Amino acid sequence: MDYSLETEQASLGSCLIDKTALDTTFETMKIHDYYSTNHQIIFRNIIELVRLNSAVDMITLPVYLQDKNLLEKIGGVTYLTHLINSVPTPANIENYNLIIKKHSNMRKTLFTLEKLKAGKIDTTQALEMINRIPIVEINEEDLKTLLKNTLLVSGNGVAHKFKITALNTYLGGVDKGEIITIGGFTSQGKTSFAIQLAIDFIDGGEGKKVLYCTSEMTPLETSRRILANSMPKNLMEFRKGNFETGDKEALESIANIIGDTWQLNIKKVFDVEDIKKYIRKYSPDIVFVDYLQNLDRRGARSDYERVTGNIKDLQGITLEREITTFVLSQLSRNKEEIREPKLTDLRDSGRIEECSNIVMLVYWENRMKQENQMRKGGEAPEQIQVRIVKNRDGTIGKITLDFEPEYSRVKEGEYEEYYHEISE
Repeated sequence: MDYSLETEQASLGSCLIDKTALDTTFETMKIHDYYSTNHQIIFRNIIELVRLNSAVDMITLPVYLQDKNLLEKIGGVTYLTHLINSVPTPANIENYNLIIKKHSNMRKTLFTLEKLKAGKIDTTQALEMINRIPIVEINEEDLKTLLKNTLLVSGNGVAHKFKITALNTYLGGVDKGEIITIGGFTSQGKTSFAIQLAIDFIDGGEGKKVLYCTSEMTPLETSRRILANSMPKNLMEFRKGNFETGDKEALESIANIIGDTWQLNIKKVFDVEDIKKYIRKYSPDIVFVDYLQNLDRRGARSDYERVTGNIKDLQGITLEREITTFVLSQLSRNKEEIREPKLTDLRDSGRIEECSNIVMLVYWENRMKQENQMRKGGEAPEQIQVRIVKNRDGTIGKITLDFEPEYSRVKEGEYEEYYHEISE
């Protein structure tokens, strides 16, 4: 029998009585992991309540199901009470969910083999489908299994590739569970670089879901930069409200296309708890945090303690949810000093470097020297340097990119510089 109703009951019952069990189940389980149709309905509505930032308990869930005319369909309050009574202890939630996942994967495998037997798919397709079934458990002591699964996952490289090919040359892309820090002195183009990467990931035809969390700008300001990038339309014209004939219609058309096709959420955040809330709600593939030093932290007694705690929390949620997180960070410098940034400039905490898989530092020399001119649009692009100063799996180096600040655009440059050691 490829299911266990008792285990499914214990899993869902635990969600109704224990917040930790709820968070664990929400983050690891899929609706169709549950065999029972009623259990699928219950878990689907639990997910909806969590994404609405509502409590999930024996008050909220029955009311929510009743409003959708689903309460009697799943057996009423009596059955929900039975779920709670079936729980030996919510502390065993990971074991309950593991058993359910194993049964779910077995059903998927058998379904695939049935399609193969019926001639609906060929052997190659069957193997591909089976290989895509997530691995539930790896025996930590079984090196052979670990290596085989590593090869299986690594067949297609890392999860996300850059559109800027020079970044792929150094980094090969970025993977699930990685933190990438983008550092820079004030007004060096960090946010424009981050927005460009976000647009590239979303607009790459792979359906990436991106969450952009801003602690510095309003969502409106971020949205304005995205529209300026996509049109292109000078940011200052947005601020002045200057639109030529046809501009608003073109921008409205772009806004409709973006709104219908991009899986992007832009949210104002004040602390890491806000970020966690939106990650749970939107289940993104990639998260941008703009920026680290501006996030608050309850109880922190110093900037060092605040930033250290926040980067550790971001690392934890990144690994737990297997997402990719880009964190923007300010750098420290003497205001009179004009120089390229270095790894030791990361501000307020050495844990930023420790927690980051990759650190990239943005350097806009003309801006540092105050030599950049007012741009109306159409001028030759500015040049910014992206220095890869930490790369846990590869080499370090630097690339030069074209930058059009008036459009918040960063693109591949004509010239690239490579080197393997950066002098501090």
